[in-house]
Amino acid sequence: MRPTLPLLCVCFYALLSSGTSSGDDRRWLVSLVDLVELDYQDHCDQRAKATWEELLGSSKGLSLKLERDKAFGIFARKQKTEVNAAYTAHSLSADDDVLRRRVKLLIQPGDTLLDTQQWIRLVTFGDTALNRLQFATDYDCGYNTTCTLRELQNNIARQPDEEILRRMKLSWENHLPDLQDYLDNILPLLRNASKENHYDLVEEYWDSLVEYEGATLAARDIWQHVQPLYQKLHKYVTLRLRGAEEVGKPLPVHLFRSLTGDDWSNLIESLLPKYPDIYQKVHANIQLKDIGGLNAYREANSLLRQLNLGEVPNDILTESAFNGTCPPTIVDWCQPNKLRFISCKDVSIQNYMDAHETATKIRFKITTALHSNNTYILREAPRYSAIYEAVPGFVSLLSLDPHTLDRAGLYPLERFNYNSNHHRLVLQLIIALRDLPKLNYYLAVDEWRLKVLMGQIPLSKVEDSWSEFRRNFSQIEPSSSDILGDPYVLFNKPYIGKFLGLILKYQIYQSFAEELISDDLDLITHVFQNNQRLIDVMMQGFSVSWPEMISDLLVKRENGLEYNALTDYFRLLDEYLDNQLDPASDHAVEDYNEPPPEVDLQENEIPEETSLPKSEDGNEKKDVSPLKTHDDILDNIIETDEDSNSKYETSTVGVLEIKNPVAAGDQSDAQNPKEASYNVYWWIGVAVALAVVVILVAIIARKRQSHRKQLEKQRRRQTA
Repeated sequence: MRPTLPLLCVCFYALLSSGTSSGDDRRWLVSLVDLVELDYQDHCDQRAKATWEELLGSSKGLSLKLERDKAFGIFARKQKTEVNAAYTAHSLSADDDVLRRRVKLLIQPGDTLLDTQQWIRLVTFGDTALNRLQFATDYDCGYNTTCTLRELQNNIARQPDEEILRRMKLSWENHLPDLQDYLDNILPLLRNASKENHYDLVEEYWDSLVEYEGATLAARDIWQHVQPLYQKLHKYVTLRLRGAEEVGKPLPVHLFRSLTGDDWSNLIESLLPKYPDIYQKVHANIQLKDIGGLNAYREANSLLRQLNLGEVPNDILTESAFNGTCPPTIVDWCQPNKLRFISCKDVSIQNYMDAHETATKIRFKITTALHSNNTYILREAPRYSAIYEAVPGFVSLLSLDPHTLDRAGLYPLERFNYNSNHHRLVLQLIIALRDLPKLNYYLAVDEWRLKVLMGQIPLSKVEDSWSEFRRNFSQIEPSSSDILGDPYVLFNKPYIGKFLGLILKYQIYQSFAEELISDDLDLITHVFQNNQRLIDVMMQGFSVSWPEMISDLLVKRENGLEYNALTDYFRLLDEYLDNQLDPASDHAVEDYNEPPPEVDLQENEIPEETSLPKSEDGNEKKDVSPLKTHDDILDNIIETDEDSNSKYETSTVGVLEIKNPVAAGDQSDAQNPKEASYNVYWWIGVAVALAVVVILVAIIARKRQSHRKQLEKQRRRQTA
């Protein structure tokens, strides 16, 4: 595109210099790879600009994005040919690992090797479908109102009526692309892409993009061990929503208050255990502190600082947009510190966790880009790294750690310790509703596509096969076409990398947690003190394949993925589900100890400082949290969105009082000692005020009397 003069000189030098043939070949290959990567970076910059304009709703955004995406595919196919021609047996020595890695990534770039017309067909289908979904304004939001996609998502999250939920989802499905068009013209392109990258099977091709040998087989094996926990959670949801007689039967997608059923978080308030104190307070405090939009990312930055992983620069936060939909979308200009993201500003625990995960992904990209050896292709390789998914996912787990919640002013640690296992159970339920459905969905989407491509589904049944497959695999009843609302499906991308990343994040968590002698110790401080293994894998980027980094990341000799970390993490939830589904089981439920009421600090009291991780210079890292001044949470209406179509929605958890709540046992006419002391002080204050008034009146009267005497003396003198 625009190669620099020094690099052109290098190219000419490589051509004209004397020496061995292998030396000339290597110099020519290095020069060519450098130039190709510069051109790639130019394309990345242009595509990022077009993508950003399209996400912001520019009138020319879609056409510009299509133009850039089409040009990128043509460019990538051409550069592969040139690099492949320059790559000979003599051009690389045995120790040229980095150069060999760069060449491999350039000559096997994935789907961009498709024939030009096929590539144009793929990106046109995907870009057009996503744009239509994103900017439609005629979705059915119930109550005879139409709305945008963001408003639809908000209303689905709060809508209790099953029939209205069904109509809402149906209005979304009406904007999906044609299923038959996808099955005939888009999905088969995966076979062509596999052949262009020298693989006979699509499964092998996807495994190569994930860079994990036998990745799909490994995912199937892991799922066999995770599936029992998923099934228990599904039965528990059915029990709570529809009763015991429906347990074991499939549930329609819309009943999960979700468009695709890959996240059940919106059901949390219908599934809480008997004592949901920690959820109620965290939910209410997030609302009170308005931890949504930009504030959620500032909170995420606070945790990143506590972990000493850096932070998202303020200019990235201020230049990003918060008027879109959740989950967030990151746009990368392939340059250090030049990233933006578009997200929503809605306030919820889900978006709070999403903000932590997205902020860490941005920090991951920045750390990779700052490493001096990472050229463009080693930062932006067309691969699906499980570590890139796992490390941000690990930080999202830490966002609900008791010490994180305490420092953020969301839930006091001393209150958590009264019923630590019960509160951990509630937090595990929140996370399970978020992660277990995703695991199931990721594998279901990939498995269905592979079955269709391998001809394992009769042609007469293919059109309705997604609905039947998911009913059997997930115990969920989708429509036959709702899979086409997924960007990974529209662009023929594999989900296997995300599946493995989700498993790996629990292994990372376990590797740190096992190093503590007690669950009550501060895991945040421990990660802060041992964060180098996280920073190392972030710095590596794609310079090596991610499986080679697992052993160092987990501080173990093994470099494989295991399911045990996930099942161990949800141990308390597993026991609770057993008890709920079979009350006669041997799983005992611990007694709940009612914590004492929280006491507000008086004005002259100095709050005790929270122990924070210390930086390298020995000073405590500052992270000032506001005082917790409220206690009990009851039903109330909370405004969570400024959109007009949400004005009638309410939350089942609200804020009753901010300070000095009245306990349930104190609602009587008798005064308690604290109230009596306030009455005494009040009467003393009244008496003092009256005394001051009397004294002031006396002083004024005395001055007036003195003034009269002086006037009388002056009259006498004048008459004399």
